[in-house]
Amino acid sequence: MGQTESAPDLGYHVLQVAPNSPGEKAGLVPYFDFIVSVNEQPLKKEDKILENTLNESIGELVHLYVFNNRTETYRKVVVQPSKTWGGAGVAGISIRFCTYYNATSYVWHVLDVHPNSPAAEAGLEPHTDYIVGTIDIVFNSGEDFYTFINVSIGKVVPLYVFSSQTNRVRLVSITPNRIWGGNGCLGCDVGYGYLHRIPSPPQLQPSQQQLLQEYQQPQQSNIVESVHLTTVPLSNISTSLDSQPIIEPNEFTETEKLAQSLQYNEGVQT
Repeated sequence: MGQTESAPDLGYHVLQVAPNSPGEKAGLVPYFDFIVSVNEQPLKKEDKILENTLNESIGELVHLYVFNNRTETYRKVVVQPSKTWGGAGVAGISIRFCTYYNATSYVWHVLDVHPNSPAAEAGLEPHTDYIVGTIDIVFNSGEDFYTFINVSIGKVVPLYVFSSQTNRVRLVSITPNRIWGGNGCLGCDVGYGYLHRIPSPPQLQPSQQQLLQEYQQPQQSNIVESVHLTTVPLSNISTSLDSQPIIEPNEFTETEKLAQSLQYNEGVQT
């Protein structure tokens, strides 16, 4: 496993983790987790190794090595693939192969959401929501998001949004348009740059550390699965938004809320 950390900054980006899935029980964190090896085999290129290993290990323990881009830590995760957990796939996760270098730098902070706007209808929350990406496109610069929205006028756009209030990533659908009655095509103001990055996770207190360990203990058997997603380059697209208004949270029990938020401090489990 020591060789994994010296490998190129590539891995399978965990985009979604279904509720009650093997991936969730293993502690995988959407958007921030990257699977870099499976059963001590580095994942240096896009192939079928991870997918085949999971599909061929139903009911068995699969050992993953995961990098968390928010805490910048590596951790070991054990998942147990299953066909009977109640959802799609044997791990209940969606992934794509890409680099995790600077992956959390391209974030757009939702500052204000105007009433009756596309952003309001999509459920975007001011100040606590951060737009972190889309299903099909990997953003590589600060202008990519504005360009993407500008060429998507009138289309339903799926966006991954992180909430600092719930410590969760959710998928939001929004339809940019210029006829909603206000300024901009999204109806929200966003900030980009160092001052608008996702805040660092809080430090664990000893009592919280014990709770996290107790929460994770019964989850020794966990899962992860891959879904092929296509990356669309933006190199040939050039447009500008007339303004930069833009564009997701969930309910848990009190124990789950705390335990789920604490997992960010352990580095994530895949």
